[in-house]
Parts: sequence; C-alpha cells; structure tokens
Amino acid sequence: MRIAVISDTHDHLGNLENAMGDIKAARVDALLHCGDLCSPFVIERLAIFEGPVHIVFGNNEGDKYTIEIISEEFDNIKIHGEIGFLDTPDGKVAFTHRPEFARGLASTGSYIAVFYGHTHIHANERIGNTHLVNPGELMGLREEPGWIVFDLETGEETHHSLDKKNQEKSM
Repeated sequence: MRIAVISDTHDHLGNLENAMGDIKAARVDALLHCGDLCSPFVIERLAIFEGPVHIVFGNNEGDKYTIEIISEEFDNIKIHGEIGFLDTPDGKVAFTHRPEFARGLASTGSYIAVFYGHTHIHANERIGNTHLVNPGELMGLREEPGWIVFDLETGEETHHSLDKKNQEKSM
C-alpha cells in the first residue's frame, strides 16, 4: 500500500492545491495529514482526493469544532483527534502532529511506520523496525514546501518538492 503524507499546511491554499494535483497523479491509496490545517476551509481542498483522507489535529487548529462538522460532509474524510491509527494490509501505522508522541509510538515497535509534523522539517529515521517520518511542510516556512509518498510494503519513501526539479528518494 502506498500513502501520501502531508503536514503543516497552515492555510497555504496555493501550495495545498499544487500538492493535491501531484498527489492525485501519484496514484496512492490513502492520504494522511499530520496536523496544522489551521482553518476549516482546508477540509474541502483535501476532500478532492478520491481515496480515504485521514487527519489528526495539530497545535494550530483555529476551529476544531467546525473542522469536524465540515469533515462530516465528505465520505472520504476521517478526523482522528490527536493521534490516528490505521490497520493496513502491510501492518499498523500511527500518525500524529507532535514529534514526542510519534517517537513514543515508534519506540513501542508496534507499527511499521509512524508519521508526524510540527517541526516543519522533513526527516526519516528508524527506531528498531519502525520508520519514523516527518513529511516536511506544505507551508514553506522552514524549507521548500513538500510532501511524501511512503510505500508501506517496501519502506521506501519518495519526497516530493513542489518544485518538481527537486525530487529525491531516500530509504
């Protein structure tokens, strides 16, 4: 199973819309958002993805109540709260906004991958057999806006910069 993972949109609709076009073209099975959407109107942009969209709250959500209400209008959107868990054909996945939660989840060894946001910096490491990955940010505050595709079967990650010339592959 291949998933796209994004984080830290912070209402940057131009970057989100560019990423969503690329994500749709990447032919992934699901989309995870690791928090800091910020405003409820971001939900509508995420809902254009044709598969399931899983979202956790970050520390900068301006209106969690309305985010949840709007998400109920879309069959493919699921809000998980502070931490999300998925059972996939390849194994269990967890995702959250906060790196300290993610590191704790990864250290249990119960997940094939744990994803997080908050730092606005792309990172990929292993804790035992668990991949601990931050997709970077869509906002563009600390680094080039980007997102990842993660193959849960192989553990391979492809980082996508919104500047298509700067794609890189890492393990």
